[in-house]
Amino acid sequence: MLTNKAESQEINKFTTWKYKFTLKEALNFEIRSLLGRTFLNQKPRLKPKDKNFLNLGCGPTRFKEFVNADFFAFRSSSRLDWMVDLRYPLNCEDNVWDGVFTEHTLEHLYPDQAYFLLQELYRTMRSGSRIRITVPDLSKYIDFYNGKLVDEKFSKWETGCEGIRSLTQNYFHLSLWDFRLLEKYLSTTGFINIQQFEFRQGVNPFLLVDSEGRAWETLYVEAQKP
Repeated sequence: MLTNKAESQEINKFTTWKYKFTLKEALNFEIRSLLGRTFLNQKPRLKPKDKNFLNLGCGPTRFKEFVNADFFAFRSSSRLDWMVDLRYPLNCEDNVWDGVFTEHTLEHLYPDQAYFLLQELYRTMRSGSRIRITVPDLSKYIDFYNGKLVDEKFSKWETGCEGIRSLTQNYFHLSLWDFRLLEKYLSTTGFINIQQFEFRQGVNPFLLVDSEGRAWETLYVEAQKP
């Protein structure tokens, strides 16, 4: 039982979160998806004379050399090279992408949706091309929960439980990933040469565009389409 106002404020600091799922937000998202898939579901704007690299789930991070793709935007000033709802088939021909970079995107899908997306990316990638996937690394959060020294940025949470709660329920996260699980999904999809790397390390230098601000919590995995 709370004994004073100070204790109440301290608890509220832990229990008040920016991201809360509401029916209004869900309906708004689904309406935007329906309208987008009906009126804006176009094929990606490719570069016919150059190689085509995909930056999938780009948010505000857009690279000039990539085809930048994310959810449907209805203001012309906010529109991207390609607008998609990743839960549905990609409006893209087979064997298009010379490489795919997707940063902190997969965790916003349920596991079955993530598996479907990997199948779609496999279909649309060219033989020999590579995909670089970055996601929050569950193993780092588990280490933090168990009191291990991971990165000083984990100290923004006073307890490991707060960190796990943020990973699993903030930012509209719908799935959790570590290397073993992501490797399983990629292998089942058909990808080969699945490897874990560190920040901005990998096989294809063109895909090493990781955001520095997310390195502290991130798992970096690359795989290749045969």
